[in-house]
Amino acid sequence: MRIEYRLKFFDYMIFNAAHQFLSFRMQGLYLFFSAIILFSAFKVGALAALVTAAIFYLAMWLLQLLFNVIYTYSARNKSLLTDHVIEIQEDALFEESAYSKSFHYWPGVAKVVDRPGYVAVYLTELTAHIVPKRAFRDRKQVEEFVALIKERLHSSHEKHAT
Repeated sequence: MRIEYRLKFFDYMIFNAAHQFLSFRMQGLYLFFSAIILFSAFKVGALAALVTAAIFYLAMWLLQLLFNVIYTYSARNKSLLTDHVIEIQEDALFEESAYSKSFHYWPGVAKVVDRPGYVAVYLTELTAHIVPKRAFRDRKQVEEFVALIKERLHSSHEKHAT
């Protein structure tokens, strides 16, 4: 299966926001700091402390998102925000743009996730190929794409387990 698409700034921002929000480490860090605020503000009352901690938690996420927008926009990463081709092949995931061409053999692919707005094929815990949903004809093609990658990953793990 071959998919052609242009990765746009908004696609990349949605991926980063979701990736960071679903990160156990990021949630843990923000919850830890919020808990410190909660306990240090407890002397003014439980409700006030809880509201202060919740506001601090939300403010940290908003600052993180703002940082991501500024950093990504200022970097103007033309090799990322460009036209891409991604193809599921028998022995590897193929990805190509005007700036790169790569084969990721299935044992080296970590996972595939289907999220609102995009499908991400993770090569490691922190790197992924982001395929916006608009690149697919319909929901059925998204499901076929994800299922085919999962099948290749499963087959690859079985081969390397024996």
